Amino acid sequence: MAQDCEEKGLASINLLVRDDGSTDGTQGILKEYSCKYPGRIRWYQGSNKGVIKSFFELMAKAGHAEYYALADQDDYWMPGKMSAGIIKLQQMEECHDGGCNIPLLYCCRPLLADMDLKPLDVHVDNPEMRPGFGNALIENIVTGCTTVFNNRLRQMAVLKIPEHATMHDRWMYLIATCFGEIYYDETPYIYYRQHGDNAVGKNTGRIPELKYRIKKFKDDSQKPGRQAVEFLNIFNREFKDAGNSQRGLREKEKLLKLFIKGKKDGRARKKLVRQGRLYRQRSLDDKIFKLLIRMNLY
Repeated sequence: MAQDCEEKGLASINLLVRDDGSTDGTQGILKEYSCKYPGRIRWYQGSNKGVIKSFFELMAKAGHAEYYALADQDDYWMPGKMSAGIIKLQQMEECHDGGCNIPLLYCCRPLLADMDLKPLDVHVDNPEMRPGFGNALIENIVTGCTTVFNNRLRQMAVLKIPEHATMHDRWMYLIATCFGEIYYDETPYIYYRQHGDNAVGKNTGRIPELKYRIKKFKDDSQKPGRQAVEFLNIFNREFKDAGNSQRGLREKEKLLKLFIKGKKDGRARKKLVRQGRLYRQRSLDDKIFKLLIRMNLY
């Protein structure tokens, strides 16, 4: 990974690893590699607190760098993964004056594979992604292990670690689409292994996918609303400091507050649906979620 970046004139990579109290020999491997690559690989042992809090803690403990990437323990990065993300972020920075001062996020579509990295046949609808804040409020399209992001996004993500974030990568998606910019690369740069122990997985067949999505809609019915309230509370100062000059951010704040108000006001829910600013990527999901909004199940 580091070699890939260095060959393209990019910075080398340092690793920070969090072990969550594993008992499978992982700590011995980490000790071996940290000795073999001193200064390049650091690790520490923490308690098993789950995927979300583990990644937030990692981002909080990470030292200063220009760019960051998250890596799960079971996925395989293709050559060019880091350089593709960094080059795109640099292009995004060039398009913004003071680009380092706004949160920038790169992610790509994962390639589903089995344990032996053999690509899986996928029979579900995977439309071309359309990132946006109206989507981030009700859906996550960012797979954390595909991300590359700048220091400003990291700082904002750990400004106050949220209690109601549905996932760490979804929180990052919200931040980037609200206050900065995101680029979704349709070209895969990781093999996303599928097995029985995935914390978050993907389905390849239509029927399993449909069952999964129905269950997820039911299980997550109240989570977006709680997450939105916490997002507004944590970043209230950022909204206030924006001023009337940042019209785009003002409109996002209005949408966020209307989304929250809808939990107690039927007229607000009707307005949310009528405006059409909230959307999910798949057309069927979009219709279902608009129905759930009318029923106050979000």
